[in-house]
Amino acid sequence: MFGRRGLNYIILLSLGFMLNIPVYSADFDYVQTQRKISVQEEFGDYMAKVRDKISKTWTPPDVVEEGHASVIFKVDRNGNVISAYIKESSGNSLYDESALNSVQKASPYSEFPQNASREYITVMYSFDSSVVSANQVKDLVAQSERYVNVDNQMALTILDKAIKSIEGDPASYFLYARRHKLNKKMGNSEEAKADLEKCKELKFVYDKRRIQKCKEALMQDETPFGYFTLANAYELAGDYDNAIRNIDKAISMTELNHAYKRYRAEMIMRNSK
Repeated sequence: MFGRRGLNYIILLSLGFMLNIPVYSADFDYVQTQRKISVQEEFGDYMAKVRDKISKTWTPPDVVEEGHASVIFKVDRNGNVISAYIKESSGNSLYDESALNSVQKASPYSEFPQNASREYITVMYSFDSSVVSANQVKDLVAQSERYVNVDNQMALTILDKAIKSIEGDPASYFLYARRHKLNKKMGNSEEAKADLEKCKELKFVYDKRRIQKCKEALMQDETPFGYFTLANAYELAGDYDNAIRNIDKAISMTELNHAYKRYRAEMIMRNSK
């Protein structure tokens, strides 16, 4: 249901197509749309293969309850990615980087169909995930949210049921955080305090697992993105010294490190507070 014990992500893969006469921008390396042509029939099978390759390379980062990001990337006739950028940010740098990394890692894609006359296609791809699987727990959380500030006691009752169904799983720490805020809102100070302590206890275990998982991934494939992922895991655990140490490794391994440098600057600021 959660974490290593069968955490299910809802991955919604939507594909958009934008084909046009090339008009290049002086500021961006992607093509601006002049006119759109329907290519679903010509590239239907091709895009199914693109979807399959990306779905096999992308694992949503274990850092946010809900996530959504859109990536636009351009593929040439040989299946090579010419350019890629975030069209719609998730608001989480690790999530965005994981989406971009997946698009690049899945490359090269298949060559274009023989009857295709186009030199490239531009694909808009959406990455969506939820830390709560599409099951009873997700439904209960949604129900509880609808009652907040309308009938807080009912919201609390429903949230209690959600917590009971997954009690003990470290990945459920965020549910205790929700209940802490709700109890605090209702003036239940003792219950709110107990929920906060339980949230911290479970999150500590969850953070340790996340860090270990990132280290194990680096042992298999040492990449800049791997160190960035580990840095982010340390940040979420509140260990800024190790976060900075690992983002420095990511920066040293690639020249495409502007985002990593910005992230490092953020860690320095947070560590100084």
